[in-house]
Amino acid sequence: MKVVILAGGYGQRLLPITNNIPKPLLPIANRAAIEHLLLHLTRLGFNEFIIQLHYMSQAIIETINAMKLKNVSIDYIIEEKSLGSAGCLRLSKHFLNEPFLLVNGDILFDGEIRDSLKNHLENKSKFSMFVKQVENCGSYGNVKVKNGQIIDFIEKPNEGSEISKLVNTGIYIMSPELLFQIPENRYFDISNDLIPLMLKNNISMNAYHLEGYWIDYGTPRRFAKLNVDWIEEKLNLPIPAVQILPRIFLGEHVTINNNVKIVSPVIIGNDVTIEENCVIGPYVSISSNIRIDQGSVLQHQAVFQKYTLNYENKFVHNSIKKKSKEMQ
Repeated sequence: MKVVILAGGYGQRLLPITNNIPKPLLPIANRAAIEHLLLHLTRLGFNEFIIQLHYMSQAIIETINAMKLKNVSIDYIIEEKSLGSAGCLRLSKHFLNEPFLLVNGDILFDGEIRDSLKNHLENKSKFSMFVKQVENCGSYGNVKVKNGQIIDFIEKPNEGSEISKLVNTGIYIMSPELLFQIPENRYFDISNDLIPLMLKNNISMNAYHLEGYWIDYGTPRRFAKLNVDWIEEKLNLPIPAVQILPRIFLGEHVTINNNVKIVSPVIIGNDVTIEENCVIGPYVSISSNIRIDQGSVLQHQAVFQKYTLNYENKFVHNSIKKKSKEMQ
């Protein structure tokens, strides 16, 4: 089964950092977010991918190609104008002649989904959605399910108008015939347009409960939560770094100078230099290719490029420097 990953969004809720880096390349635990997603999907046995791109597409292509995934084929579809999460699928219709898995590019999960895929195929279903129970549904698509079927859906309901505790995880199984429900060459969204259209037309939609960890990291608050959760090892996904002490992880080619105190939990990426007299931690994630200036104190922060995300969910500009070629 082919996998389509939607990775073309602007990441407007994560401004200003997404002015410089597209959302799928946000660093999490020493890797770009989309790398973690691709690696988990390959561990589940998927090896054919279509990546839908628009914003800063070349940077995403270069990052994925640099992974050098073995026995995996990847096709990139670039939208000249933004067509929405459903509209962009019409550009891939020639690649999609059988049921396919569709995954939002701004989520991470660690669960198993293959039994649900098997059930979908055996029942010759047209559309299935993976759902998850959460406490606050207001930031997600809210789903009402009866006997395994989706019977109602509200995108980002107002407080008090929720129809259940279940939300859309952004993981779907679709039959190619549904692509013809999508108009060509105009903006069309899965949650706001396609799902309401299928409900209106009485097209059956399955709901499968997604087990394990799941997060949509598309806001500063949830991106901060993801970094904390990963540092606390709440995800059943590998951390691409060596654990030198309990909950202290170091990438490759890390230089730690004199009189540096590291307080767990901490993840430090590749090619990081920490100058003298620094305090790092607790709850710090430093992305690759960063120099931490002498005397810095970092606590409860994710550090990357020009910005730090503190765990009060605010991006702040900082003096921590990305290493130039001369510094490496």
